[in-house]
Amino acid sequence: MREEIRLGNEALGRNDLEGARQHFQKLLAEGGTEVQLRIARNRLQEIQDREDAINSPAPAKKRATRKTASRAKAATDEPVVKLVRPPDNPVIVINKH
Repeated sequence: MREEIRLGNEALGRNDLEGARQHFQKLLAEGGTEVQLRIARNRLQEIQDREDAINSPAPAKKRATRKTASRAKAATDEPVVKLVRPPDNPVIVINKH
């Protein structure tokens, strides 16, 4: 049974998903220890995830739009709120009368 895991892992290393799937399914069909069966199930899930990632189209990035002169002017008409971060070590002045 360890041979099937080794062959399946080698096939995954070559990106031969179909060959790897056959080795791991053979291990599940013939049986083995609980650890070997868990490895086979996990590898089959990894293969399925890889195929899903390959087959599903990647979402296209939305392009940023440029600001036109009218948009830039409209943006400057609004009041600008400037936030000031307080200093790390404030200086406190105490005036004595």
